[in-house]
Amino acid sequence: MNTEKIEWHDVQGLLLSGYPQLPYSAYVAWHFLPGQRDAAKRWLRDLAERLMRADRIEGEDDGATDLQLPPTNIRALKAMRVGDRTAINLAITASGLQELDLDEHQLSDFSVEFLEGMAPKPTSGRRMPRRSGLLGDAGESSPCRWEWGGWGPSAEVHGMLLLYASEEHVLQALVQAEQRAMNGVADVVVTGDQGNGRPVIVHGRLYDDAKEHFGFVDGISQPIIEGSPLAIRSEENAKNEKKAKSCHTPADSGERDRVLSAKDRRISLVKPGEFVLGYRNERRERISSQSVKPGSNLRGLLRNGTYLVFRQLEQDVDAFEKFVASIATRMHGKADVEATEEVAARLIGRYRNGAPLVRAGADSPSAPERNDFLYAYEDESGMACPIGAHIRRANPRDAIGSDPDVALKLSKMHRIIRRGRPYGARRGEQDETTGKGSRRGTAFIALNADIAGQFEMIQHSWLNNPQFGGLPVGTDPISHVAHDGDELVIQQRPFNLHIEKPRPFVAVRGGAYFFLPGINAIRTLAD
Repeated sequence: MNTEKIEWHDVQGLLLSGYPQLPYSAYVAWHFLPGQRDAAKRWLRDLAERLMRADRIEGEDDGATDLQLPPTNIRALKAMRVGDRTAINLAITASGLQELDLDEHQLSDFSVEFLEGMAPKPTSGRRMPRRSGLLGDAGESSPCRWEWGGWGPSAEVHGMLLLYASEEHVLQALVQAEQRAMNGVADVVVTGDQGNGRPVIVHGRLYDDAKEHFGFVDGISQPIIEGSPLAIRSEENAKNEKKAKSCHTPADSGERDRVLSAKDRRISLVKPGEFVLGYRNERRERISSQSVKPGSNLRGLLRNGTYLVFRQLEQDVDAFEKFVASIATRMHGKADVEATEEVAARLIGRYRNGAPLVRAGADSPSAPERNDFLYAYEDESGMACPIGAHIRRANPRDAIGSDPDVALKLSKMHRIIRRGRPYGARRGEQDETTGKGSRRGTAFIALNADIAGQFEMIQHSWLNNPQFGGLPVGTDPISHVAHDGDELVIQQRPFNLHIEKPRPFVAVRGGAYFFLPGINAIRTLAD
């Protein structure tokens, strides 16, 4: 395998890891204070030295030898077994880059989608901007209803701090420390009216069972970047046929012992340029800065960065469970645990423990949350995993088009790396801070080098498409989108089951498009 060498020491760590050893997180949206450009650049310069990198720099120790200093690369983080472990990453919006005095020529390097933003405001004579229509952000999920990042009175978002910690009290201390560090330079964005709003600090949590609020194990199907440590180790191990058996583990868990089978590599191994800017993607092209003149010492701002999509998705768990119970009664005549589990699995495409509905092959791993399946030959008609099920829409693998091999190659051009986490107390539990039941949902995070060709394409052409996969009607079962007359279609014999889709179980409450720069790019912005 002829792979490019990636400068992982210059890449922010979130692109390579979801930090499973740091289950507590806070996503802090902020905006620069006016007239503080020099101070803002000093803050960025200092912050760049504290950010978590994907790998160590040359000469840096693998382990965290000084427990007084938090680790700043993933190797050191994994080697640190005691002490307060934390990680910091930084993302910036297009308006944030403008505040840092980037000129039009430099900004032109960035994608149109990023520059326009997730929720551009309507222009005169047009009720809904094209991007909102493309994403399905209408009705209850319209940006006019968002708590932040939309069309309301909240301050414009210039950036986000993504903070992670090993314990809740460690996270609280980290949030307070970073707010002190930005004092006089930036403020946390406040929802709605600045006098009555709440700070936009979304608290995420990774639970031991890795489940999101609808009760499903999450983060199983992730692309693997060609040239990443996992891919390199697997390529070496694959030379020994006896070691080429996949021993699947949950995402980001036990990666050192994980070995990819030939089928895993065919399904999940993706060129680095799909996620890291400046490297070859699946089209054999590079997305890189054009504003850096030949011979210039100034590094392109795009190199070793990526785009980060953040969506605060509120989930109505009670409505979802009631709907599942009603369909279980219709299909099975009862709504016990077994019947509701079967119905929920048909909506998502996996059982709640992560096991896919597509049957395991003779050489499949024994772990339930396996990912070694395709659709064209194993489940073309959707009798196992319905064609409109969530995981089949989000990643069709080899199912779109007449040639499965071509379809699989094309699908790799539209993958995203997901780093989201649940927020809010679980159903039936109380919020630890208020002692009351809380709103809950997913802090959705997607990393991709091409917002239009990856995140937006998945949303518009697959999740929200009523004719996806040849279906006559219907959108994703757990999407925030529902059209008039929308139905869910479940393949079965002798006739398919058509179910009227209720109002969405998910609503968008905020969001923005960000750029996750390389470490050197942040230093360049600070100069």
